[in-house]
Amino acid sequence: MSAAEKPRIFQDGRDMFLSLALIVVLMVVSVGATGLCTYEPGAPEGGPVREVDAHTFMDLEARSATFPVRMPENPDGWVTNSARRGQVNRTPAPIVGWVTADRGYIQFTQTGELLDDAVRGIDPHPRELDRTLRVAGHEVQVYHSDESDVRDLWVVDTGDSRLLFSGAGRDEEFETIITAVVESAPLPTASAQPQGQ
Repeated sequence: MSAAEKPRIFQDGRDMFLSLALIVVLMVVSVGATGLCTYEPGAPEGGPVREVDAHTFMDLEARSATFPVRMPENPDGWVTNSARRGQVNRTPAPIVGWVTADRGYIQFTQTGELLDDAVRGIDPHPRELDRTLRVAGHEVQVYHSDESDVRDLWVVDTGDSRLLFSGAGRDEEFETIITAVVESAPLPTASAQPQGQ
């Protein structure tokens, strides 16, 4: 087959480039028409934090948990931006995350595991007890790792559950959320729900 007999599209690299450009334009138009994609130029911290309904999630978690589950009111200026079920030592553990008023982030995990098992089981990173302090009448143990990319873990043992806090916040922010959590009442469990609900 000679060059004159071949379709024009197969004659040189420029035609292939134009074909690819047409495909990309069609793809952008079809994806853009769905309305599922957005483009917002600028720094990601420029927009508002999307809030999640952590209270509803934690209510459901409390009904199936074997330990008391707590969910405090948000401190002033804080926004709950995540709520999920994770694992501590291979057992289910509800997790809530907040963006603080100063744009820090603190994650709160609850478990019925014993303290040592909870500290070892929250993630694969080893930590050692660094210091102990009192917050809202409770002893708080702070565990530290020598690895630079592993965050400190603040732990409160309430006797019936372990409360674990980590993230990128100042000490005062950790103390604020720990106070809010330990002063909040445990959520109702399945056994505390009225019959028929």
